[in-house]
Amino acid sequence: MDISLKINKGFKWHSNESIFIKGYFFDRNNNFYQKENALLFLDKITSKEKFIKKIKEINGCFSVLIKVDNAVFIASDTTRSFPLFYTFKNEKIHISDDIVFLKEKYNISEFNKLAKLELKASLHTCGKKTLLQNVFQVQSNEYLIIKNNKIIENNFFFTYAIKDESSISYSSLKKEATLAFENTFKRLLSSLDNKMVVIPLSAGFDSRLIAVFLKKHNYNNVICYTYGSSKSSEIENSKRVAKKLGFKWFFIEYDAELTNDFLNSNDFNEFTHFAGKFSSTPNLQEYFAVKYLKENNLIHKDSIFIPGYSGDLLGGSQFLKVIPRDLKTKEIVPLILKRKFNNYHLTLSEKKILKKEIETNLKNLDKNYHQNIPSSVFENYDITEKIAKYIFNSASFYNFFGFEHRTPFWDKELLLFFKTVPHEFKILKTLFDEVLIEEYFNRFEVNFSNEQQPTNRNLKFQKIKNKIKPFFSTFIKQKKLKKNDWNNYQPITNQLLLLIRKNDLKVKRKSNDYNEIIAQWYVYLCQNKVK
Repeated sequence: MDISLKINKGFKWHSNESIFIKGYFFDRNNNFYQKENALLFLDKITSKEKFIKKIKEINGCFSVLIKVDNAVFIASDTTRSFPLFYTFKNEKIHISDDIVFLKEKYNISEFNKLAKLELKASLHTCGKKTLLQNVFQVQSNEYLIIKNNKIIENNFFFTYAIKDESSISYSSLKKEATLAFENTFKRLLSSLDNKMVVIPLSAGFDSRLIAVFLKKHNYNNVICYTYGSSKSSEIENSKRVAKKLGFKWFFIEYDAELTNDFLNSNDFNEFTHFAGKFSSTPNLQEYFAVKYLKENNLIHKDSIFIPGYSGDLLGGSQFLKVIPRDLKTKEIVPLILKRKFNNYHLTLSEKKILKKEIETNLKNLDKNYHQNIPSSVFENYDITEKIAKYIFNSASFYNFFGFEHRTPFWDKELLLFFKTVPHEFKILKTLFDEVLIEEYFNRFEVNFSNEQQPTNRNLKFQKIKNKIKPFFSTFIKQKKLKKNDWNNYQPITNQLLLLIRKNDLKVKRKSNDYNEIIAQWYVYLCQNKVK
């Protein structure tokens, strides 16, 4: 067995003779562990049973490898922020956090055709696959038990899927939600060590709640920023929130000066594989903003970024646009294919192959998934796949430039609470939004009259849009895409399009999202077809 851990940007690996840990976590008593303290905590693990028990108990953002006798135990948390990869060569298993290292050391050149299709359609490879044939990844909430160079056991130690929803009253749910938020953010504060906090502050509720909580607890060493087009609808309310809370705020305009010719940058070329890892489409969205903040010395070298990644998913955002009220078990696979593999034109035969693969992955997550509430099965799949492999993987731009990050909405207490909230209170994000507005935003005067919350009418209108959208012409889709391009992604992706065409390669456009261009460019890049 060979273990090679090489990536130490942002978070660093800490190790002794038998343990490797990256990240941080809390124990059941809310004590915070990182670095050497984390090693001491994990040093008590002497068996597979103790390992599984401990990773189910701890709450944090981590990847860990532990040697016990002739076995190795491996696990990654929900966010999968520090992916681990493995391959088998010469009857040995080789493990690394650097998939490029594995590719080059073992001269791996064969690509997985199905994984390529998955990445282009869904922005990431699915299950344990990577773009490289016979190179695999440790998934979100997965543990592996390795003995004698063989994986003798692998399973998932946490799931968002449930059999039963909570039956307590709505008023009690609101109280429990508030308590879960309070406990979560107290843990967050204990992990910051008075370092500068940097918040990518949009006009949305998730990042706003982070800012409000920091203010509530008198944590004032905070910088907020917004980025993209100067015409962005995000700017006004983002600036108002920061001003009301007394936090310094920057707007970083994605103009030609900032984004032109980025493909010839050494930083960017290194970033692409650091972020993509032959398994995820690199998220370019915040790369330019973080680079700007660092190069202009606007933030401290040891700053901690706290994005509001996918907090609204807990509240029920998927029920607004994606999950129907009466989802049946037999409809889960078709719904995943339709809504999560929509970045690429798929043939009928490709759809058939992907449906079979989705079913396989659902069974790998839980062979008895049909016994759970269908909407929760869908959400669990989404968290394990797109949320972990694309959304959370986006934190790569913080780590790449040497910064740590925190993802408070994915604290285990919040996950355990929100997964049991009845779907009737998720459909319009009713519970989530009410708690945020009534308990936090109103008190700090950051609930604005120009903000509209979803209604049943919005929901019905969205369903109509979903039905007619496939019939829009490419021209209409591209016009709509440009109109809503608040991050000014068009000039960035245009440079990728030019490079692809310069190399006489094709791009299949659905014009639903600029990410479809980035995904196809990244697959070409991995195959050394664009230079």
